[in-house]
Formats: sequence, C-alpha cells, structure tokens
Amino acid sequence: MTPHRAASEIEQLGIFQLYTGLGTGSGFLIDARHLLTNSHVVAPFREVAVEMRDRSRILGRVRRINPHRDLAIVEFDRDVVGEILPLGESTGLRPKQSVQIIGFPVGLPLSLTEGVISHPRQLLDEQYYLQTDAAINPGNSGGPMLDESGHIIAVTTCKLTQADAVGFGIPVNDVREFINEFRAQSQEFGVDCPACSELIAHATRYCPNCGTDLETRHDFDEFFTKPELDPLASFVETALSGAQLNPILARHGSHNWSFYSANAPVKVWCCCSEHLNFSSAIAQTPKRGLDALMQYLLAEAHVPYAFDLNGSSIRMNHVVHISDIFAGGDGAELRQRVARFINKAAENDVLLVDTYGCEPSPDNLRSHLSR
Repeated sequence: MTPHRAASEIEQLGIFQLYTGLGTGSGFLIDARHLLTNSHVVAPFREVAVEMRDRSRILGRVRRINPHRDLAIVEFDRDVVGEILPLGESTGLRPKQSVQIIGFPVGLPLSLTEGVISHPRQLLDEQYYLQTDAAINPGNSGGPMLDESGHIIAVTTCKLTQADAVGFGIPVNDVREFINEFRAQSQEFGVDCPACSELIAHATRYCPNCGTDLETRHDFDEFFTKPELDPLASFVETALSGAQLNPILARHGSHNWSFYSANAPVKVWCCCSEHLNFSSAIAQTPKRGLDALMQYLLAEAHVPYAFDLNGSSIRMNHVVHISDIFAGGDGAELRQRVARFINKAAENDVLLVDTYGCEPSPDNLRSHLSR
C-alpha cells in the first residue's frame, strides 16, 4: 500500500467500524471470521455490532480480551469480505519513518491520515508503545497503523487529551503474540491475566496461575457480567425488539441508536433529561410540486408524528417526554407508537419519492448503494 492509495482501494480493506452501547471504534480482520480491536472499544459487552460497507450490521461475539494491553478479538458467524492486511515487525522501526492510520474518526467514513513515527518504543505506564504525530481522534481506536509497504506495525489505542500530535499504538509484535494465543484457545471466552497472560474463563478474584489479585489490576467482574441497561435504554431496546429489530445492532453509543427501516435511516437519541427523540431524514425536496408536498407534510393525519425541513432534507420526527415513559403502566402504548414510527419512516420513504418526486436523502440507503 502506498501513501497515495486511491479511496476506492481503501474501501476494499478489511477495516470496519464497531458499535456498542458506550460508543464506536475501529477494527481490522485477521481472517475472514475474526477481527482485532481494542479492549476498551468492546468492553464490557460480549456482543457488539460491526458495520459492513453496505451499511448493514452484523453481530460479533467477543472471544478474548487483554485489558492490560488493550486488545480484543471479535468473532463473526459468517465470513466477512475485506482485504486482510499483513502483520509487519516492531523491530527496525525508526523516528521520522512514515506511518498511516486508518479507521473511523469521530464517526466519519473510513479515513486515512498520515504522519511519522515520533518514537518507535516509547515507555508509558510500564508498557512500550509506538508514538506518532499522525492525527488520532475518537473512533480511530482499534484500527491499524501501517508502514510505507502497507504492513501493520501497531494498533491505534489512545491519544493524550492534553497534547496535540501525540498518539500511541500497540506494537505489532505484542499483537501477533495475542493473536497466536487466541488461535490456541479452546474456551468460548476468556480474559488475559495482566500479570502472567493466563487465560481466565470465569470471574475470579485471584489468577489461578500466578495468584495476582485481579481486583487491584482491573475490575474483572465486568468482563463476565452482562451490562444492565438503565430504564430509558431498556424502554428503547424493548420497543426496537417489538419492531422486529435487534437492539444490539442498533446501538450507537450511550442513549443513541441508529438503524434502517427498509431504506430509511432512523436515529434515536436522548438530547437532555426530558426528551427522547426519534428522527428519520427520508428525502430531499423536489424542484417542482412543492405545494402538494407541503400539504401532505402538514396534514393532521400524521399526528403524533411531524415533518420538518432541515435545509432541503425532509425529516419525520417524534418526541417522547421521558416522564411519560415512567408515568405508570407498562409503556405498551408508547412502544407501539415507536414501532409505528419505524414502519411509517419506511412507508414515507417510498411515498415521497414515488408520489411527490422527492430525491432520497444522502443518508438514505438507496443513495449510498447507488454511488
């Protein structure tokens, strides 16, 4: 891989975005069924969503975690298509050597940034890292750092928030050792002991191999306990399940969800302590026939849902007051209202294009697939 590799070639790489109930990150294929990322990207979740190039998401199961070295491996139920980048070597790297970082910074599409190695073996918190000045942002974590030949020389892991142009990567020799240990793993899931790298398959206070008190190193219980949803997240995910959607695949960070209803993009988020928002940017206004379109969008028949315009984008919206969710009862009517919103987003996506001459919005799945 050269520094000037075309964008179309970058899209062929086996580098994907991961989504959990806490945020997003990057990861790369080590084979067709397994992806490597950071521990902090996936933990404490055992199941995560991984987005493919066509914006569909598939379920990934976390198989192994090394919280001390910040590495994790995710397994898919089917083969995933993408170019598998070769692993390079940590030895022989030098300052000012070119480095490329590929990932999904701040939720943007797959992006490449360039820089140089500032220090090939920087000691930080009793561990060695590759230090670089290449731009690293939230969302890059877990993605690969590449040399001029396109070989992985490190895994992006963190950035000092109080400094600019200072980023770090886990050296590839450590990554290779972690992958080899996973290849020999027979357990369904395990967490590496931070002291001796013994694979621990069950929650315990002391490492059965070296006796390390794990509570003093990491909160190991969280790796073996399913995260509990707060009441608001539980309401949303129960509603999504009732609409025949897998809520794990819809998670997009804390109190954020995103998914497609047919081709229509739907976003759900909590903007404050009072309101839960549902929105679908389903179309763009046409050049003609605006009177008929506006009459349709403003019709009272859409209540309790409403349309608005954001520039040329037509959005269908619904706002739920959080107090109504917990005002009593089982919330069945509100969950049904959410399911109807999801169905109507798909219906209006078709109607606005076919009947009123609108164009699909840039976020619409049809717009993405037609590029």
